[in-house]
Amino acid sequence: MKWLSRFSFHRRLQFTFLILILLPFIVVTFWSYTSVRENVSDKITRAGEETLKVIGSQIEKTVDSISFVSVYFSEAYDPAVLESLRYLKNTGNFGNYGVYTHYNKLKTTANILSVQSLDADLQIMLVNRENRILIGNQNIPVFSGLPEQLLLESSKLNEQEKISLQWFPYGGDPSAPDYYYAVRFITDPLNQEKLATLYVGIPSHYFHNLLDTGNSANILSLADGMGRSIAVTGGADIPKESQMLVSEVRIPKVGWLLTSKTPRSSIDSHINREFLVSISIVGLFFLAFLILSMLWAGYINKPISLLRASVKQYVGGNRAVRIPVRGKDEVAVLSSAFNQMLDDMNQLLQQVESEQEEKRLLELQALAAQIRPHFLLNTLNSIKVDLLLSGDQPHGAMIDALMKLLRVYVHVDKPLELAEECKVLGSYVQVMQIRNRLDIAFECVLDEKVGEVMLPRLLLQPIVENAISHGFSARPAKPAIRLEAAFEDDMLKISISDNGRGMPEDKLQRLNRRLQGNEDTALWPEKGVGLVNTARRLQVLYGYRARLMAQAGTEEGMIFTLFIPVTSEKEAVPLDDPDAD
Repeated sequence: MKWLSRFSFHRRLQFTFLILILLPFIVVTFWSYTSVRENVSDKITRAGEETLKVIGSQIEKTVDSISFVSVYFSEAYDPAVLESLRYLKNTGNFGNYGVYTHYNKLKTTANILSVQSLDADLQIMLVNRENRILIGNQNIPVFSGLPEQLLLESSKLNEQEKISLQWFPYGGDPSAPDYYYAVRFITDPLNQEKLATLYVGIPSHYFHNLLDTGNSANILSLADGMGRSIAVTGGADIPKESQMLVSEVRIPKVGWLLTSKTPRSSIDSHINREFLVSISIVGLFFLAFLILSMLWAGYINKPISLLRASVKQYVGGNRAVRIPVRGKDEVAVLSSAFNQMLDDMNQLLQQVESEQEEKRLLELQALAAQIRPHFLLNTLNSIKVDLLLSGDQPHGAMIDALMKLLRVYVHVDKPLELAEECKVLGSYVQVMQIRNRLDIAFECVLDEKVGEVMLPRLLLQPIVENAISHGFSARPAKPAIRLEAAFEDDMLKISISDNGRGMPEDKLQRLNRRLQGNEDTALWPEKGVGLVNTARRLQVLYGYRARLMAQAGTEEGMIFTLFIPVTSEKEAVPLDDPDAD
């Protein structure tokens, strides 16, 4: 919200009014739109399923009628029908009176059965083994040959199937065939000899009449169990990329699938029109509120603008400016307090001017009274000599160690040889022994020429201090600190080990992350500060290759290892103040 600080209080007040009104309105509108959209979609989907169930029920009735006709012929419930089928199985014309007699028997039976399927306008054909039509519709001549295309399609069926109906599309477009035929092979129950084939065709207009719901935006389709299209209605003007709401119902008796698809765009268009009207009305009220809020915000902000103008005048140098106080509201109280603050500031400015002059005089006196470090070192040296002459060797040695540390602190900005740094560490350990009442064994092992390497003063002192303060806090029986230094290729490796209490593995890993700069120091602000500063000092002085690592000792304690890049050139020469003694 920092960006709001760039605007005046007046503008921020207006933004607040707008956000508090506009944001809830947008959220509620979006939620309402989404909820209504989903509810309407669910209702349309359920309505589509109910419509499909009604259509599926009607198709099942038609399929039942076809099944009844096919079963009547194939099971030969009438012995006369069976006898006629046997007589006409190879007949191709009306060659004798017997053919005519048996034809009339079959035709009478077919007329009775066809009454059940008049509403579906089914095409029923009974074909003998010579592919001659025995029974057919009025426009099909008796004993005419079966159309070649129909014969070709039926030849793909399984003639061994005598129980179930077999279905196939015929004629027209593959996505919308002219007929969808049901076929059953009729056999003699005595010798299983094929007598005839029954074809029952459902015309395409029957399916289209069933699927036509009067809504051109709704796509209804019927497909068989093999996925072949039987009939499709609607959807002529719908883009192919439109999202659809899909409802499906399967007809269990034949395995056909009825599908209803409604484009979501047709639903959204109705919902959008309703919401557009609602939003337009609300928008008018919002515009009126916006105008009123701007006027009201300007009225409220007027005293604050006057206060801001007075502050600018005071900052510009007009210390006599004051704000007129009117009324008893919060702004009037603020103006009165501001006027009092201006009076107090004028008094403070006069007081500060007088104090500055007094401070200048005090600083001159303080500079004159400063004690030089040389005076302090010479005084300590005199005390050390007096102690040694009086035979107080321990306190004399302590004063001597303290003097060595003070000389280092005086010239802390100058580098020092590693060998001299070890002596300084020895003095530091000596002082800490007396201070902590510990007998600490300090050992320094340096390879040849390692002691001549120049290092910043007091670089190693925080590590030794950490070993004494933390490692020896449990006061071990024989505390010891060992410093080893050697060259490894172009790096100087310095290891400082102790036999203190050590550190748990999780804290050790966390310390190493801090030493490498991979953890925020604010998470652990009170521990390891001296070690972290040493690690940073290494990287600042010697670059990214320099580092400080911590690890657990082989048996006990800790080992801190410094890796420092070295060159053949000395960065500085040892220098001390000869007058300090």
